[in-house]
Amino acid sequence: MKTRMAIFIGLSSIATTALAATNRIPNGLIIHTSGEVAIERQNGLIVRPTSGTPIYPGDKLRTAQNGQVTIQCADLGIKSIAPSENQLNSCLLASKKSDCSLDLIKCPDRGDSKIAWHSAPIPYIISPRRTKLLDSKPILRWNPVAGATSYKLSLRENGAKLNWEMTVSGTEAVYPGEPALKPGASYKLIVDANTGASSENAVGEGDIEFSLLDEGEVERVKSEVGAIDKQVPNESAKKLAISSIYLNTSAIAEAIEILETLPKAGLETPPIYRTLGDLYLDRLQLIPQASAYYSKTINAAKLDDIEELTAARYGLGQVHSAVRNNLEAMRYLRMAKDGFQSLGDLPMVEKIDKQLRDLQRREDRK
Repeated sequence: MKTRMAIFIGLSSIATTALAATNRIPNGLIIHTSGEVAIERQNGLIVRPTSGTPIYPGDKLRTAQNGQVTIQCADLGIKSIAPSENQLNSCLLASKKSDCSLDLIKCPDRGDSKIAWHSAPIPYIISPRRTKLLDSKPILRWNPVAGATSYKLSLRENGAKLNWEMTVSGTEAVYPGEPALKPGASYKLIVDANTGASSENAVGEGDIEFSLLDEGEVERVKSEVGAIDKQVPNESAKKLAISSIYLNTSAIAEAIEILETLPKAGLETPPIYRTLGDLYLDRLQLIPQASAYYSKTINAAKLDDIEELTAARYGLGQVHSAVRNNLEAMRYLRMAKDGFQSLGDLPMVEKIDKQLRDLQRREDRK
C-alpha cells in the first residue's frame, strides 16, 4: 500500500518582500549597479543596493562620481541614474496585486490556507505548478525518490487523462509538444516512480495545475521583452528585468527558471536568493526549495543588510513552522522580530508576537 503522510499548518501571507507585507508596497527594483550607490529610505536607513533590491516611494537614490544604477519600475519602465546624482525615486505608485491569478491558478486563501508537507518519499511536482506558461513545451521537474530508477510521466487536461506518457530515468524532462497544450485548459503533471510512490500521494496541496497564456498575452509579453532588449545592455540586468515581466503575467515557473540562472552566472545577491525563497514558499508552496534559498540569502548578506536578513529569517520561521519544528521557528521569528523593530515596522512586530504565542502553545501541547 502506498504511504501517505502529511503535516498541515496554516500559512500566513508572505509578500514579495517582508517589508511590503505591511504598510509599504515596492514600486520598483534595482536591476544593475556599478560603482558606489546608495538608497536612503524614508526612515533614514541607508541601504547599499544590489541587483534585486526593492525600492519604495519616498526613497532617495544616490550615486557617487563612479556610481550608476538602473531600476525597473513596477510599470516595467526602465530608468537610469547617472554618476553624481541624488534623485527621489520617480517610479509611479504601485497598486497592490493579488499574489496569483484567481482565474486559472487556484490561489490558497491567504492567512487560512494550509501547506502540506510530506515525510514520505514522494515525487512531488516542482514545476510547472500554480503557474501560467509562455512555452508550450515546458520543463517538467519533480522531487527524486530514493531507490527509484525510472519515473512515468502523464498529464491531465481539465481533469481528464491526456493521451500522453513518457518514462525517464532522471528528475527532469521537456514536454515534447504533442499532444499540443491548449490555452484556456488546465493541466496537471502526474509522476509515478517505479517504487510505487506517486505525486498523487501528495495530499493537502490543493490545486497545483498550470495553464498556457493565450495568444494575446504571449504577444504582449514578447513586446515587453523586446523593449527590455533595446533598453538594457547588461545581460544579467536584462534577465532580472525579464523575470519581472514574467511574474507580472503569472508566468511564475519561467520567472524562476530565469532567476535561478543568475547565481549560476555569478550574480549571487541576497535579494535574488530571497525572492526565490518567497516565490517557492508563497507562490509554489515548496518547503525545501524555499528553505534553501532563505539560507543562501543569509549566507550572502552582509551583517548590516538588515532588510534582507530580516526577510530571510522571517521566511525561515515560516518554513520551520510548516514542518512543525516549533523551537527553530521561534528562534528565527525572534531574530526577525528584532530586525523589524530596528526597521520600525511595528505591524510586523505585532504579527510575529502573535505567531510566537501560537507556536509556544503548539509546543506546550506536545
